Amino acid sequence: MMQRDVHMSPEDLLDSLQFRKGDFGKIALVSGQKQRAQLCLKHLENPVKNFTFLGYTFWTGNYKNKKVTVGNGGFYAPDSAFITELLAVGGVDTLIRLGSCGALREDIGVGDYILVDQAIRGDGATKYYVDDDFIPKADKTISSAIKEIASESCPVHQGSVWTTDALFKETKGIVNSYIEKGAIGVDMVTSPFLTLANLYQKKTAAILSVSDNLITGELGFNNYKFFESQLKMIEVAFKTVDSL
Repeated sequence: MMQRDVHMSPEDLLDSLQFRKGDFGKIALVSGQKQRAQLCLKHLENPVKNFTFLGYTFWTGNYKNKKVTVGNGGFYAPDSAFITELLAVGGVDTLIRLGSCGALREDIGVGDYILVDQAIRGDGATKYYVDDDFIPKADKTISSAIKEIASESCPVHQGSVWTTDALFKETKGIVNSYIEKGAIGVDMVTSPFLTLANLYQKKTAAILSVSDNLITGELGFNNYKFFESQLKMIEVAFKTVDSL
């Protein structure tokens, strides 16, 4: 039988990665896809690699005299949970997610943005951290700054996003039940991202580029509007960092 309270803590893992206090910036821009993280990296002066672990890589550098950390923080709930926890324990105070999602409203187009107010937890990771009635929320001040900046380039829709673990089980019955709960978008990351940031009392926000629409059936993964909105999202993120 296991005798220790926990097999491995975030601090243990950071130590094994030769991470030192102060290596991260106070602000982190966290992407799912490596491509978005690489686009963020190009904005930093004198970036230094913090670590690479299981395919997740983080760098920290300077942006207009602010120390900023960027990296790819997970595609799904489990990896997003532990990467977010590592960032929080590592000293990041503000976490901004640059992600993508499906739309759950007919008027939300591919390439539009969904700015997350709160997450509806349909994932399996967060139940290990919080009770069933916990509602993870984004920081209103940071979200307002993002909205003002992002609205200059793309339509922005603000509301709740449902996080699921089952991509091919986005069926009519399940999807409609979450629409009735107020969801305007669906992804596989935002719930653990916001939940862990909330638990560590970190400021957090999430802006998501719409890749597809579950109401109209449109699949826009190869649509130039989706590609362009992801590029603009990087600019929005750094303008937001500049405003903080």
